[in-house]
Formats: sequence, structure tokens, C-alpha cells
Amino acid sequence: MIFYFPGMKKIRVKLTGFWQSDEQMLEMVKMHGFGRSDWKNVQFTDGAYDKLIILTRPFDENMDYDEKKAMTFLTEPLLSNHIREHKTSVILPLSLFSWSQAKPANYQVIIQQGEIKKSELLSSVTSDLYDLEGHEARLDFIQAFDRIIEDGFDLWGRNNSGLFFQGITAYRGAIEDKFDALLKYRYHINCENSFCENYFTEKITDPILAETLCFYDGCTNISSFIDERAYVKLNIRAIQASIDTIIELINMNAWRKRIPYIRKQKLRLLTDLNPLNIIWMAVNDMDVVKECTL
Repeated sequence: MIFYFPGMKKIRVKLTGFWQSDEQMLEMVKMHGFGRSDWKNVQFTDGAYDKLIILTRPFDENMDYDEKKAMTFLTEPLLSNHIREHKTSVILPLSLFSWSQAKPANYQVIIQQGEIKKSELLSSVTSDLYDLEGHEARLDFIQAFDRIIEDGFDLWGRNNSGLFFQGITAYRGAIEDKFDALLKYRYHINCENSFCENYFTEKITDPILAETLCFYDGCTNISSFIDERAYVKLNIRAIQASIDTIIELINMNAWRKRIPYIRKQKLRLLTDLNPLNIIWMAVNDMDVVKECTL
């Protein structure tokens, strides 16, 4: 284990990912760093670097780089068409998840010290994509759940085909900021696009940051990273059993009982499991998976 202490040699780290420019990536760093572009002995930059962190694959303008300085985190499931071969010294077997791009007002609510006020019951956010295993499982479940639940459930999401949402009573429309469908809700339903070991994303971390109890399926060993009392693990393909679990726990007021554990894991997501801290561990040659597990 490496402990940080003032005076450690600074390491210049540049982030690159296929979906946005270096300048935009540095702004994302500042969001995770609470307005700062440094973390312990790491100085994040969009210029010269000592270490290059590749998120899935490099941005098109960054294809010429020193592979000995490069480390890759996969931000996409293994079956994603965004994953392509590239030069790298190591691929780390842990998803470097990212918080959603919350608008400023929501961002301030997330990082504040006080309790987040809840006024609504249950939400879910999904697109109508039906390409990956998780897409299919999620939409099949939502369709069945919507037939049973008459009130208290709000579904938000991007409409691509124009077909799926037409038959969903709970559909409320597209949403620009996912946290608008999280912060005021006590409960949330979500499922990863793939079911993999060591791979989890904002689909579980965003609800915890919003202090919402998430009914979740996805990462097969999620309990290794996040206290299982801070979420409810479903087998979403067992549709009726999952529906029964959701109804039972809501009737038991599970959110109120579990909120201390949710808030404790939220603190871990803002500190120990903060993406910048995970990068700090990686560039300081720590065993990232070991350090991230409970």
C-alpha cells in the first residue's frame, strides 16, 4: 500500500477517451476533483505528461503516444464496439466509472453535507436500445413492471425507435440530466448493459451519490466493491421474483432503514472510489482492484 504524504514527487497525468477532447476531459477531471485539477501527488493536464490514462480507447487526435506511459481503463463492457485494439502497457480489470454530467444545481446538491430531501417514490432511466444483453433484460423487465404498478413509478429515457415507450404508462419523457430522475426519488431501478466481473458504472454509483436506494443488476461481484446494504441486488431476468422484491422492500420502508449505509458508501465514492483516486493508485503502481475492494 502507498500512502500519500506532502512532498511526494508530482506525476503529470493526461486523460484521453474516444468521446471527447483533451480540454473537455480536463473539465471532467475538475468536476470529480471539486473544482481542482490535482489529486494528491497527481497533476492532471491536457499537455505534456508522465502517464497517459486511456479510457477505453484514445481520442482520435491522440493516436501517436508512448505506449510505455499508457494505462487503459475500460469504460465500456467487453462486447462494446467502442473497444478497439490500441497500444497500452496494461489494461486494468476495473471500470473507471464516471459520474453523470450533472447540471450545476444538481452537482451542488450531490456534494453538499446535508440530507437530500426526497418527495417521490420510484424511478428508472433507460433508452430503448435493444442491442446488448443488459438492454434486453432491462426493457423486458420495465415492460412487465409497468403492467403491474399503477402509481408511484416514473420512467425517463431517450426515445430512439419511437416504439417501446408508446406502450409504457409510466413513461415521462426524455431527460437531460439523469440526476433530475434521482435526487428527489427514494428508490431507483437500473441494470448494466452487460453482466461482467469488476465492471460497474454510473448505473449503480449515481443512485448512491443521489442517496437513493437502487434495485440493481449488472456487475457480478459488485458486493466486493460496494456494501450490499447500500443497494438491492436483483436478478432482473427473474422478472416476477424481482418485482416481488421491489414491492416488498418499498412496503417495508427499506430506504429509511438503509440510508445510513447509502451515505457511507456515497462518501467512499467521493473519496476512496473517486475516479481521480483510482487513477492516483494506478499511476503510483498500487494494486487497484485490491485497494478498491471492501
